[in-house]
Amino acid sequence: MGHTKARKRSRIETELPRDLREELHRILLEGATYEEACQYCKDRGHDISRSSMGRYGKTFFEAYQAVKQFEDQAQALKSEVGEGLTLEEATSKMMLQKVMAGLVSGEADILEIPRLISDVAKLQASSVAREKLKADLAARVKKVAGEVANAVKKRGLSDEAADLIRQKILGIAN
Repeated sequence: MGHTKARKRSRIETELPRDLREELHRILLEGATYEEACQYCKDRGHDISRSSMGRYGKTFFEAYQAVKQFEDQAQALKSEVGEGLTLEEATSKMMLQKVMAGLVSGEADILEIPRLISDVAKLQASSVAREKLKADLAARVKKVAGEVANAVKKRGLSDEAADLIRQKILGIAN
């Protein structure tokens, strides 16, 4: 059996005030080294070790990269689907906003965020696959409708009758 004791939270998460954590996130994202980040905290009365900062920074950057990847995927999905928000896209956008708000405010469990983002990315991937499948099906139906219209024209039906048949086929597909 595994250990039942929960992992101890980082001192950065438990001891630093929210505004200081937000500022720490900003300077880390601007490229400060862990030593500089430790000194920044020390200058404000919080003695954080380099190894603690390294562990926290690694987890923070992993979560940040996952969010950036998620944003890129959301943009790709939006460009494929168009301007109208699908249910999955709206859900993903809401989750991203909550995750980002949790990261910025320091209220989110930083260890859970990568899993949440992974789940949202899977949701998006299935949405992209479904939209691609729908587009492929629509293209094939349109092609078949044109072929049927041409075939009935060759058999002697009028252009109007062929167009009506084609429209009926396309109407079924929509």
